[in-house]
Amino acid sequence: MTAPEPPGPRGVWRLAYPLLIAGLTQITVNIVDTVLLARLSSGALGAFSLAAPVYLIALIVVRGWATAVQVQVARRHGAGRPDEVARVVRTGVLTALAAGAAVGAVLYAAATPVLLLLGAPEDILGRATAYLHVLAWAVPFAAVSFTLQGACAGIGATRAAMYHALLVNAVNLPVGLLLVFRAGLGVTGAALATLAATAAGCGYLLLYARRRLPRAVGRSGDPREVRRELWRIGWPEMSTLGIGYLNEALLAGFAARMGTHELAAHRIVDNLLLVVFTALASGASAITVLAGRELGGGDRERADAWQHAGARLLLLLLAVPSVLVLAFGRPLISLVTADPAVAAAAWETTPLALLSMAPMVLAMARGALLRAAGDTRALMVASVISDYVLLIPLGWFLGLGLGLGLPGLYLAWTAFAVLYAGLVHLRHARFTRPSPELKLPPRQSTTTET
Repeated sequence: MTAPEPPGPRGVWRLAYPLLIAGLTQITVNIVDTVLLARLSSGALGAFSLAAPVYLIALIVVRGWATAVQVQVARRHGAGRPDEVARVVRTGVLTALAAGAAVGAVLYAAATPVLLLLGAPEDILGRATAYLHVLAWAVPFAAVSFTLQGACAGIGATRAAMYHALLVNAVNLPVGLLLVFRAGLGVTGAALATLAATAAGCGYLLLYARRRLPRAVGRSGDPREVRRELWRIGWPEMSTLGIGYLNEALLAGFAARMGTHELAAHRIVDNLLLVVFTALASGASAITVLAGRELGGGDRERADAWQHAGARLLLLLLAVPSVLVLAFGRPLISLVTADPAVAAAAWETTPLALLSMAPMVLAMARGALLRAAGDTRALMVASVISDYVLLIPLGWFLGLGLGLGLPGLYLAWTAFAVLYAGLVHLRHARFTRPSPELKLPPRQSTTTET
């Protein structure tokens, strides 16, 4: 019998690096659409810029469900119960498909009213609505894809997410070029390319999951009980993602009140931070999988050991891109914008923005362990308290009230991160007593490939 791998940063990295590549590759999908439509016309870019965040909200609603599936699969895989893994995946995928269809239908019906509520000008309303009408059909494919990626990650097959992201980009770029320019479909063409890429990625994951994930034997088990457990973990995750997106919009609104240059600089700095956050999130997701396996097997000490090992990796994942940004950020920002005032404002704010991510290393490592235990509600509460006690009021007060501008916003981000990390750490400190939901039946022998 092979001895279990001792917890260490290398083990976390082995699961994290495919997720990191997948995350960075996914970012390029939005960049490709932005570049294509910017070359077409300012009206096309405006329609895309207004409609794309609405589609993102629809994706956020269904993405939290995938986290619940990942956690449940990891725990049952760690307990050596392949039949339960199969039932969780089957229930998760069917529910994701139904939820995705429902969310897509709402998106289709509400597209025009929502865009009007956001103040869409008449000249771009039709194109923005067409964009959302096309992508409403993509939401079920995306929901199933998120769920299958979570399930594959739960058994350690994180490369599925990487291959999926690469395939999506390989489809999106050439189809986008063909439909946007050659076929002359403009914004609708970009949406159709995204739909085709999303459907192709979903098809690939279905084939991959069929080969790698275990299959249920018999029909034992109540899918309603599985669904309730997934919902218990999933709804706080969905809420946290949705509230976080709302707060991003509020802070962008604060930057807009400061001036056009500040708003543009804020967007540049946020994109730089997105790369850093993607690196940290990939490591945190790997911690959740590894800790979930140990919790499923009933070993809390090893679960916490993976959390500590992951925290060391997260420090490295923060330090390396931060050093690169500080070393090459000024010329990189100059490539993004030709406006010296915008470049100066972005560069002045960058070091403070990177500093605001430091407390998130502790928060994301501890939070990954709590998420593996299914305690997503504690993370939601900590996030909401930190958002509305510090981030939003302090961002307004420092950025606009005291006139500190963008540095004031990122000082508020730093205060948020410190409070959030403290609250998550306190919850982690209580993670000592056995929890009923972690008591799984004894491990079964299995030959399932992991």
